[in-house]
Amino acid sequence: MSVVGAAVVLGVLVLLLVKLKAVRLPSALVCILFGLVLGLTSVGAMANRGLTSVGQWMSTQLGGL
Repeated sequence: MSVVGAAVVLGVLVLLLVKLKAVRLPSALVCILFGLVLGLTSVGAMANRGLTSVGQWMSTQLGGL
């Protein structure tokens, strides 16, 4: 659940950057594809652990509100 939460927050951030025209759509799509390919490599497990930590931290912070 925490990785999903972090992914949702990052997805909303990407959409916000595209909407504010800070990042153009083709650039955002290339970055998303890079992330997907990176997730399939051996670095993916480390990235998953990092996202899990971020998601757990966000859950803790929001739970305290």
